[in-house]
Amino acid sequence: MSKRLIHVGVVFLALYGLLFFRLEWIQIFSAEKLQNHTDNTRQVTMAFDQPRGEIRTADGEVIAQTVAVSGSRERLRQYPYGSMYSHLTGFISAVNGGSGIERNFNNFLSGSDLSVRIQDNRDFFIDRARTGQVELSIRHDVQLVTRAAMAGQNGAAVIIEPSSGAVLGMWSAPNFDPNYLSSHDLAAAAADFITLRSSTDQPLQNRAEFLTHELGPLFTLVTATAAIEADLLATEAKHELSEGSNTKATSETAISSCIQTLSILLTKQCTNQWKALGEQIGQSDLSSVAKRFGLTDVDPLRLEGSPIGNLSRGALDSSPAAAAIGENFAASPLQVAHLFATIANNGTRMQPQVVRRILAHNGDSIKEFAPKALEQSVSKETAAILMDALAEKTRQDSWPNLQENGPSIAGLTASRLATGDHIWSAAIAPVTQPEVVVVVLLEGDDQFNRDTADATISAITGRIIEAVLRLPSSNVGSS
Repeated sequence: MSKRLIHVGVVFLALYGLLFFRLEWIQIFSAEKLQNHTDNTRQVTMAFDQPRGEIRTADGEVIAQTVAVSGSRERLRQYPYGSMYSHLTGFISAVNGGSGIERNFNNFLSGSDLSVRIQDNRDFFIDRARTGQVELSIRHDVQLVTRAAMAGQNGAAVIIEPSSGAVLGMWSAPNFDPNYLSSHDLAAAAADFITLRSSTDQPLQNRAEFLTHELGPLFTLVTATAAIEADLLATEAKHELSEGSNTKATSETAISSCIQTLSILLTKQCTNQWKALGEQIGQSDLSSVAKRFGLTDVDPLRLEGSPIGNLSRGALDSSPAAAAIGENFAASPLQVAHLFATIANNGTRMQPQVVRRILAHNGDSIKEFAPKALEQSVSKETAAILMDALAEKTRQDSWPNLQENGPSIAGLTASRLATGDHIWSAAIAPVTQPEVVVVVLLEGDDQFNRDTADATISAITGRIIEAVLRLPSSNVGSS
């Protein structure tokens, strides 16, 4: 009997130990993950009625602020530009939690972070309502330009500075007005949130960062990089390329002349030749280059501070030929902008950032988000070859809405995709000393005639580039 009691006691003791270990693991090692989980609204909701700092653009526009009001609740969160920044700022709600910058940087905005609360020795003894301010890398003038160019279109646009990774503009449509969700009319706010969340248009989703679409021809930049590194490209063009043949001779012709005809391959979308290169390169090398560009990392690329888990890991098609032309491979507009920015930055991959710095209540800088280099993805020589090919393609395509004395552009469009419900455009400007990368995604391209799809999206891209480069500052990334 005593032995049985001992056995039972040991079992209960072991179970207690496991329970204790599990609780400690959750409280210590999983605390941050649980706190930042998208379904956890408790912390943001608790901060709804408290003082809260401003969110402002790099050029000084306040895009989120808390104002004093009369009534049972003393403070109201307001978004002066409504839907213009909705996917960046997100919202804060007493019933629906929060999203975007409001959620990801809640500790700074609410003043719960020690760096915000403690400014000098007196703050150890006096309880002050300190709040932090978040300054973005987004420029208001760039955002205005992007919104105007994308008027009436569903999709997304990302404008990024390749040398620093700073996001200067980010647009996503359909969108929403966060003022309704932060309303003191909690019943109306809850109803509006349910309507937005159940909409098939997905207005709550930031398409620029969290919605992926098939890349198609844009992925051929990865294939071209792998081919250059594998020394599959000759230094002189010895043959004319022909589309429509799958013979071994055609494959050898494509491979031997690619370095001089890479722009032609990009322009004519020579599918069979790209597939031939994919077979020559192999799945392993294609995967390696894609990973170095940040397209297939275990942890998908996102803005610094964005929540983990909102994107699934990208995977290449099992067939090297299909993988070489981007079949079934999806990426977000931010990931595409990151790819082109790496090429524009001489092959150096920079962490994309939308938050520039955290400021104290008095305007002093608390935390700076300096440019962060991730890796040298490709050599400067390889990046230069890709830039030259993209620039030549743009010249051959005669992108619309570009003046003769306008900026030189290196770009690529993709409109004839397997899924057929979206079109891409990505461009770097100026070619000689890149200042901006602009990526545009338009959804529902059934509204376009296939023959004019490329012209439509390249015109939008061109308008954004020309307008951004004409802005007062010679360095568009500086405020």
